[in-house]
Amino acid sequence: MKKITVFILTFFLIIGLVACSSDTSSNQDDTGSDGEQKLAKELKVFNWGDYLPDSVIKGFEEKYGVDVIYDPYSSNAEMLTKLKSGAVKYDIVVPTDYIAARMISQDLLAELNMDNIPNFKNIAEPFHERDFDPENKYTVPYLYGSIGLAFNKAKTSNVTGWKDLWNPNNAGHVLLSDVGREAVAIALQKEGLSVNDASDKSLAKAKAALEELDPNVFLYDSEPADDLAGDQVWIAAAYSGAVAKAMKTNKDLDFILPEEGGVLWMDNLAIPKISENKYTAEVFINYLLEPEVSKLLTDEIPYSNPNSKAVELMTDEEKNNPASYPPNESLKNAEWFEDLGPDLPKVDRVWREVIGQ
Repeated sequence: MKKITVFILTFFLIIGLVACSSDTSSNQDDTGSDGEQKLAKELKVFNWGDYLPDSVIKGFEEKYGVDVIYDPYSSNAEMLTKLKSGAVKYDIVVPTDYIAARMISQDLLAELNMDNIPNFKNIAEPFHERDFDPENKYTVPYLYGSIGLAFNKAKTSNVTGWKDLWNPNNAGHVLLSDVGREAVAIALQKEGLSVNDASDKSLAKAKAALEELDPNVFLYDSEPADDLAGDQVWIAAAYSGAVAKAMKTNKDLDFILPEEGGVLWMDNLAIPKISENKYTAEVFINYLLEPEVSKLLTDEIPYSNPNSKAVELMTDEEKNNPASYPPNESLKNAEWFEDLGPDLPKVDRVWREVIGQ
């Protein structure tokens, strides 16, 4: 994933650039008896919880006369399990980068017809070269961000890395994700290891570090925006968007990528092969890429926006938010999650042992 890191660094330097997409073919359309593509009556969207503003959904419904059915999930694993069951034939899913790679390799995603997504041109050029989908056949960038360190400047100081979560001065005021992969990754980096190292020796070190950290933890939570806005949490390993949201309320809150690296990620719009409304799904994706609509996304969900035309509409304050758009130099040591495949249960087992489940 080193290539995409370089491109993200480039994006922060040339944030206004865009490029046009290439043509790809689709294998299924919503067509009428005359062969014309027609919009479906409803669209089934399977997305992370609180990850698509109601105003955006209503805007699409009013513009196109399509009812949007929105089902939330809390993890990539939950999304994959339900999608593979076929219980609901979803039209849109939003997998994270390494899960998108797995879904492509398992033939779970439909090829996109870019004729129906002309607004792809608004996606900044650096994001046209994603390792997991280099030809943009299956996915479109949605939002991206990082897992880094949030801290209350009025409560703690001299914060530089993950090690500060273990600082006894912060005991009882630490927040950590309740998702095993994320929590273990932080412990791995703190021990000088890669977030993608699933060797028994490295996982044993991570487990010991997490057990040592546990007495410091005030709360395990993967959606910590409300807690970060208060004064009980002094320091947290958290998603950049949640931190940026909390910053609107808590002016003492700051965010950095830790000196050990931190984690980068990108969520992507995709259409499952089982979708029965592929054309409508492509129209929906194109709608989300309209600059004003994409700007609405990050107004309410302040992660980093890959849509350069939407970024142009932002204020200088928004563009300079360290959680949404961290300094270039801080990205150099950050890592991307890779698909651990059969090793992922080992990580989950370590986490369950740490939290006593």
